Amino acid sequence: MRFTIIANPRSGRGKASKLAHALEQLADARGHLINTIFVGPQWQLEDEQICESDRLIIVGGDGTVHHMLRQLARTQTPFYHLATGTANLIALAFRMSSRPSRAIQQLETDCQPSRIDLPECNGHPFLIMTSLGMDASVIHRLEESRTLGGFRAYIRPVIREVLSPRIARLRVTIDDESFDCKPGVLVVANLPNYGGHFNPCRGACCDDSLLDIANIPGTTSLGVGVRYLSLLARLPAAKLARGSIVRVEAVDDSHIQIDGEKPKAIASLLTPGATLEFRMSESSVYAHAPRLRGGS
Repeated sequence: MRFTIIANPRSGRGKASKLAHALEQLADARGHLINTIFVGPQWQLEDEQICESDRLIIVGGDGTVHHMLRQLARTQTPFYHLATGTANLIALAFRMSSRPSRAIQQLETDCQPSRIDLPECNGHPFLIMTSLGMDASVIHRLEESRTLGGFRAYIRPVIREVLSPRIARLRVTIDDESFDCKPGVLVVANLPNYGGHFNPCRGACCDDSLLDIANIPGTTSLGVGVRYLSLLARLPAAKLARGSIVRVEAVDDSHIQIDGEKPKAIASLLTPGATLEFRMSESSVYAHAPRLRGGS
């Protein structure tokens, strides 16, 4: 088979490069044709570099997959995520191993590709979810002061957020019907997975052409924290809804995160009166996920 490996060497503080080389060696030893591409900060790939591949392997964090979404939609090339980030929600959702020895077995397994809806936020595609409020603010604080890797990097931003919470106050409509969104956190999800296994939209389905919405209320750090602990225990702690089109208007400044990152293609801070519109695009992307379909 023809393997194309796209690796983000900055991901995982060098882990992505090591995993890419390990997978390359395994694939070569098993007789596969390999094209490995290491991408930089301002990377851009030609569609032809990936569309003729039998297997496309993206080595990096969730953000690396996020930045390839438009290209994945254009080429319709099924991807496998060899995850080296912190949360690795995409690999978790589709049961993709990050061990090269296990990944090569999954890559050699034939299966029907899994179709994934591709929602948009103000025309910008995302795969996992978008949120506004304290969790998004933590992402902003993290990207402004990252010095550590892994979950340790979140300790200082979380402490800062607890001491000075930035709550989202929003007006929301779902399919033109008013949604009573309490101050706190708003999540608009395509996948059920969420960092820390809190999973407020646990019932989200990646191919139902619908957006899942969760409003986690709370005007203090303690209040929101209790709600998140309840989510971890799978207790009802959020107001849930589902719809095709979600419109959000900010009452106060509200921070935004998309697929675990501070957005760059759209404004990262929703100012009073500014709006976001979420809807499903007409495009889909595809994942090579044999374990999701009962494979090895």
